[in-house]
Amino acid sequence: LINCDKEDGTCLRKYRKRCMQDMHQRLSFGPKYGYLSELQSGEQFLETIEKERKTTTIMVHIYEDGIKGCDLLNSSLTCLAAEYCMVRFCKIKASNTGAGDRFSSDVLPTLLVYRGGELVSNFLSITEQFNEEFFA
Repeated sequence: LINCDKEDGTCLRKYRKRCMQDMHQRLSFGPKYGYLSELQSGEQFLETIEKERKTTTIMVHIYEDGIKGCDLLNSSLTCLAAEYCMVRFCKIKASNTGAGDRFSSDVLPTLLVYRGGELVSNFLSITEQFNEEFFA
């Protein structure tokens, strides 16, 4: 009888696990990304924000080469994009935004978070908040 209870418990755990996986797959509808994409222009940036599904979260890293923390944030976002494939991760050089004067080197790296075409949150000069050594 003791062995039967153990087998029943194992079967029940396997069944629960399979049910949770099935439910997760059914609830995970919509586009999947899994990578950090490079936006080439301010127009592409606006188009990405405006034309994405209303339920999709978009994280945009505004960066410039040679600024502390920008390469590190790009690496971190690449890792996060692989793990959170339902979130769209993008990056754009400040000089390509068309508003480069607004993104001087003292506010970079900057991370903007959008949902439904609206800015949800912004993080300016992330290295001041996380120090210069951070990871995903």
